[in-house]
Amino acid sequence: MDDPRFSHLAYYERLVLEIKSQILNGALAVGDKLPSVRDMAKQMQLNPNTVAKAYKALEAQQVVEVKPGLGSFVAEPKPGTDDKTLGTLQARFQAVVVSALTVGVPLTELEEWLQDAAKGGIS
Repeated sequence: MDDPRFSHLAYYERLVLEIKSQILNGALAVGDKLPSVRDMAKQMQLNPNTVAKAYKALEAQQVVEVKPGLGSFVAEPKPGTDDKTLGTLQARFQAVVVSALTVGVPLTELEEWLQDAAKGGIS
């Protein structure tokens, strides 16, 4: 989580990305239980409130589901993404690409970043 590429993000956002990366690269699978907030906080050396905020964000994004009294689990991917969500993602992606190109990041490097991200390369 100490990757300098993500130093501008809040710690809870970094944790969200880390968990999503673990799902992408197969370290976490559908149905896997996430550590408790307290255990994850110890593991990642974060404040429990930060972990709780990350878990709430993941739940809101339907990446995890919370089962009261049991914990947080990796959720089954939801079938079909609606056009509004796809449009939002496309606009955000386009904004990032334009910003990167504006500050001089070569297109080949952007392609590498995309490949790394697709492989779950945040760690």
